[in-house]
Amino acid sequence: MLHIGIDDTDSAKQGMCTTYIAVLAREKLEKLGIVREIRLVRLNPNIKYKTRGNASVAIAIETDKVREVKEAVINIVQDNAVFSDPNTNPGLVFFEGEPEVLRDFYFRALRDIVTIEEAETIAEAEGAEYVKYKLGRGIIGALAAIGADLEEHTFEAIAYRARGNWGKPRNLDEKSVFEMDALTFPLTFNNIDHSEGKVLITPHTPCPVLFGIRGFSDKVVRNAAEMIKVDEKVEKVQIFKTNQGTDAHLQKVESIAEVRPYSSIVVEGTVIKKPWIISGGHVFFEIEDRTGILRCAAFEPTKKFRDIILRLIEGDRVVAHGGVSKKTVLTVNLEKLYVKKLVKEREVNPTCLVCRKKMESSGRGQGYRCRKCGTKAQEKVMEPFERHIEEKLYSVPPIAMRHLSKPLVKFL
Repeated sequence: MLHIGIDDTDSAKQGMCTTYIAVLAREKLEKLGIVREIRLVRLNPNIKYKTRGNASVAIAIETDKVREVKEAVINIVQDNAVFSDPNTNPGLVFFEGEPEVLRDFYFRALRDIVTIEEAETIAEAEGAEYVKYKLGRGIIGALAAIGADLEEHTFEAIAYRARGNWGKPRNLDEKSVFEMDALTFPLTFNNIDHSEGKVLITPHTPCPVLFGIRGFSDKVVRNAAEMIKVDEKVEKVQIFKTNQGTDAHLQKVESIAEVRPYSSIVVEGTVIKKPWIISGGHVFFEIEDRTGILRCAAFEPTKKFRDIILRLIEGDRVVAHGGVSKKTVLTVNLEKLYVKKLVKEREVNPTCLVCRKKMESSGRGQGYRCRKCGTKAQEKVMEPFERHIEEKLYSVPPIAMRHLSKPLVKFL
């Protein structure tokens, strides 16, 4: 089996899409062998070098025409990659062998920062051939895509536009998207953000993609794609096996002291400061454990998720899920929040057993007394109070969800 990895061929401003190049390659390679799998693999979402979703692709093919296959893929990349963009640095990897030997490298590229030199070292050690263009940063994603662990996986059906329509407004019937979602959810996910009334299957870049539908089987996404009504030519449709919607990027850490920038983590702590909101609508709070303090953020694009965050109080026990950045302090950009244990009682002045009124302080160290009847008490008491938040898992809305984030429906 020959495994082919491709990455970093697109441009955020000028368009193209690495998945489209993979489809062009698949069409050519079907004449040279049997294409067994085509996969779309998302990597570390916190890396600054990414375009939008930090996606790489891999193709597995059975062939006895290895040289012709390599030449065909190289030609397709050379003819279609956006070399004019200074941030586009394509890379190709060809590997004959068991991809499991690249599994550790995949997880590093998914959860950490990997250098081009490290990718070259691994490729050479495992006998993989690589081709670099410009800086060649794409060999990182290409090698990782080949080694990706897709034991847990989803699928995405991507429809591509005719080349003459690239960069033009997409002519898609949004009503048909709502109808498709009603018929296929929860077997498909993140088609619509119902709280905002927005369709999410179309990109906002001048790329070849018309729409993409994600789901839990190849059959369901294929059927869902056929339900979408468009008023333009659909040139191609490809179904990818993918790590999207799996939370594969998240790694549980045992303590706040283990949290590192650019990682994606799951960490438990106690709220030590009531959440606060800053200009722009971003909400912050802090948690601690025995090893340190960590700031958590729900940024403005998370919309109503911020309302949940604002209901936290000091003493609540939570588990934060998200990507870590560091500008002034380490901060978790929340993707999910598991409210593990809420504070449900608070200390209040005692109630007079005679008058049923709250007592007042008699002065420091003097206890409490009822203004009306003079009844006295020495200490405050604990009283239950209503919390407008539940002990459960919360997630940012689909409109703010990362490609890798597992939808809440998978936790039910």
